Amino acid sequence: MNSLLKRLGFWILLPVSALQGLRLRRTAIRLPEASGARAGVRGHGEAIHLLALGDSIIAGVGTGDMAHSLPAQFAQALAEARQCTVHWRAEAANGADISDLCLSIVQLPEDVKADVILISVGVNDVTGLSSLRHWRTRLGQLVTHIRQKWPQARVIFAGLPPMGHFPLPPQPLRFTLGYRAAALDAIAATVIARQAGMQHIATDINPLTDEFCEDGFHPSADSCAYWAVVLAQKTEADNVGKPVSGKGIA
Repeated sequence: MNSLLKRLGFWILLPVSALQGLRLRRTAIRLPEASGARAGVRGHGEAIHLLALGDSIIAGVGTGDMAHSLPAQFAQALAEARQCTVHWRAEAANGADISDLCLSIVQLPEDVKADVILISVGVNDVTGLSSLRHWRTRLGQLVTHIRQKWPQARVIFAGLPPMGHFPLPPQPLRFTLGYRAAALDAIAATVIARQAGMQHIATDINPLTDEFCEDGFHPSADSCAYWAVVLAQKTEADNVGKPVSGKGIA
């Protein structure tokens, strides 16, 4: 199916998908955010600071404990890849969209350190039917806020997941979610690619083959462990030859 047909199908199916989405909100299993401390230390060696920002993935929904969440496991993978100490911190909320993320960054204390920033956001903009224009505008604001607060930080934007393969939503809702997620992610990839020191990494979790939680919407702790390693490998591949220090990663 070409892009024009997909776009047409999205708008034709949207009324039915919206009704399915409302029904799903009432019946879906709702998992809590992970318990445990949202900060910690992994590894040994020179110290760097990892700040994870965003939505339920960063909040560890479905992983049970923050020690098994994506931020903590990414910190471990990064520490092993760089042979360093990673001080990690997660600032996130289940249900957060990009507007919430922009506001939370502005409200963070000025003394919060970040050499590497991991961002996960967008799924709630998809389910909330945010317009493409709104998404693009907020992405620009997000970039500005981050550069003002942490000008030397290395920024990793984790791409939106392939929502068209999520096991929970029925058709045609699954199709419309997948189409919209792909559209938002394409915009994010373009915006992030224009920024020095920022990297968009496509989400390498396939809901058809990788383990998901019982809610059918969040990756399990094991999937987050796999994803963390992939993120660290791709971050390092893009970072070859660039200095690493507690003063920031250019």
